[in-house]
Amino acid sequence: MNRVYERLHPVVREYIYNQEWESLRPVQEAAAIEILGKERHLIIAAGTASGKTEACFFPVISILAEKRRDSVGALYISPLKALINDQFSRLESLSREAEIPLWRWHGDIPGRHKEKLLERPAGILQITPESLEALLLRQPRRIASLFRELSFVVIDEVHAFMGTGRGQQLLCQLVRIERALGNLSSSFPRRIGLSATLADYRRAMEWIAKGSRLGRETALIEEEKSRRRVRIALDYFSRSKGEEQNYYQSLYRETGGKRCIIFTNSRLDAEETAGALRSIGGGESRFLIHHGSISAALRGEAEKELREAAGPVTLTATATLEMGIDIGALDRVIQLGPPLSVSAFAQRLGRSGRRSGTSEIYFSSLDDSNDALDMPWALLKTIAVIELYIKEKWIEDRPEPPLPYSLLIHESLSLIASGGEKKAELLEEEVLSLPGFEQVSGEDYRRLLEALIRAGLLEQTAEGTLITGLEGERITGHYSFYSVFSSDTEYRVIHGSMEIGKVNFAPPPGSSIVLGGSYWRVLRQDQRRREIAVEPGTEGALRLWRGGGAENHPRLSAKILEILLSREAYTYLSAGAAKRLKEARNAAENFGFGGKGWSLIETGGDSGGPYTSFRIFPWLGSRGMRTLLLILQDEETALVLGIIALFRESDYSIFVSSKLPLDLFRENLFRIIENLNSSSLETLAEKSVDTIPCTEKFDPWLPPSLLAKQYAANMLDPEELKESL
Repeated sequence: MNRVYERLHPVVREYIYNQEWESLRPVQEAAAIEILGKERHLIIAAGTASGKTEACFFPVISILAEKRRDSVGALYISPLKALINDQFSRLESLSREAEIPLWRWHGDIPGRHKEKLLERPAGILQITPESLEALLLRQPRRIASLFRELSFVVIDEVHAFMGTGRGQQLLCQLVRIERALGNLSSSFPRRIGLSATLADYRRAMEWIAKGSRLGRETALIEEEKSRRRVRIALDYFSRSKGEEQNYYQSLYRETGGKRCIIFTNSRLDAEETAGALRSIGGGESRFLIHHGSISAALRGEAEKELREAAGPVTLTATATLEMGIDIGALDRVIQLGPPLSVSAFAQRLGRSGRRSGTSEIYFSSLDDSNDALDMPWALLKTIAVIELYIKEKWIEDRPEPPLPYSLLIHESLSLIASGGEKKAELLEEEVLSLPGFEQVSGEDYRRLLEALIRAGLLEQTAEGTLITGLEGERITGHYSFYSVFSSDTEYRVIHGSMEIGKVNFAPPPGSSIVLGGSYWRVLRQDQRRREIAVEPGTEGALRLWRGGGAENHPRLSAKILEILLSREAYTYLSAGAAKRLKEARNAAENFGFGGKGWSLIETGGDSGGPYTSFRIFPWLGSRGMRTLLLILQDEETALVLGIIALFRESDYSIFVSSKLPLDLFRENLFRIIENLNSSSLETLAEKSVDTIPCTEKFDPWLPPSLLAKQYAANMLDPEELKESL
């Protein structure tokens, strides 16, 4: 041990000694030097199972143990309740020995436990953004005493917050806490971000310091790149060719004798896969299920089984196990379908290989695409993700939405509900100075307030102050208000006295559902209690969940085109996957895909007649594709381009029928795109406002002009479209 070890508190040193560690890891030494010696924010970027938690909390606990505080000393914020529970078990013995109370605060923790903390605040508080919102909203008078001597804010899995409304909400919460302290505190907390998956370290360093009264200075500790080897295999099956049973049989073989997580992109896929594997194995108990609709008790049992079972066990899961929950050493990770992003792939890959030094991942794709060109997009995206991460070391960045109007409504309601009536100008000043609202104009905010008053979310008193309206009281009074993302009404599924999990709609009595890897027959509904009574069933599962879509980065689309035009052989492809890739490349050659951007492929039309049909492959990301579609759907543009039919075929192609020949259509469309700017794009969005989806929680309350403006700023990208020409 070196001099850094000697600077840690004796209790921490004893803990390290009892763990029989011969030395601290480099990232732990560097973090201890930084946290014990400096007064600035910090990002710790290190791989899964690299000891980030200890790197952060060894010096933090050393500081907290040195000088007792009459409030919470460290606030640990996690994106998942399960991660809080996991970190609690890792820190509990050390914090107990240091006589530093360790508190969990989330929906599964009894109220009496939380009240003890409020009565005698001290130690380390572990919490989610939603529970922190509830605390700010329901206990505003206790915030100052709760955090008066707060020294550290630790944000785990910081990449999961960046570029999201939830992350912007969290930054607002931290500023609201600092404001509540006023002059009670002589210093302000340092923020420490932990992550294994960061695309842009500089941006992460800027993000974590936003709004902090401590300042903007942030240090970075980056672990030396892992030397862990990677073993990849990619298999392919076609549902249309009747290979579904072969697909599940191959999964069964790949999990044999191993400890695995099978990651899926939807809860339904997780359920169907677990059910199919159990069926093949004759009801084997080694196949478990883990996703957000499963009860906390069953999820906990599955995590414990995977962590502690002596023999082989397989957990089929969604993103609930993507982050750093301790599930022991895995032999293999399996991914069904393409990862939703390169970042998700990197996170999931890092879950295996802790003991062997080799991260092992098996991809399997069951193609059921109805694409008219019969292109295996899922297979192509999977290869593109692998190539971008493994060979190019690239991870996409998620930009912050510049006009988060839905979050603006949430913060306005929260401030009024927690602080009482306010003058409109004071509320405007307070809200617009929160992080994330820098580009929102005062004029737009005042228009938003008028809309909230008309809708009854806010009310203006005779004195001119704003208070919560009747509709606003209903919204802020419900626990669903705490989160900034939309959530469907959930129904508890009950078999006897046991809760199986939750589903997001009420299936009719007599129908069948699949949950927890088993089939259930619905007996009855209780709408008032939001419960569904079931008994064991056999077949006929309804599709209860739809997998969430992913935002494609333009580099991912460009990589798919590169793969189609290449003749490179990928050694990780199975014979079936290699054969399907060859077929796709031959088709791309026949279609005339080019290597310089757009491909417009004529598909026929009325022979010698009034229209031509073709497909557009612009190889854009999701934002660029949305922008192109908005242009093509505009009535005036449709007249100029002679469009008589239009629809989006896939994430990569658009079908068009036009009265113009292909060359003239291309020439006119490119000219329209070149003249596009932010103002004209916003006008197009406003003209199509009736078709703009309400994707954020409070979008339905936005006036049409602001909904269009938000959509244009956050969801479209004219520059990406122009650069593609």
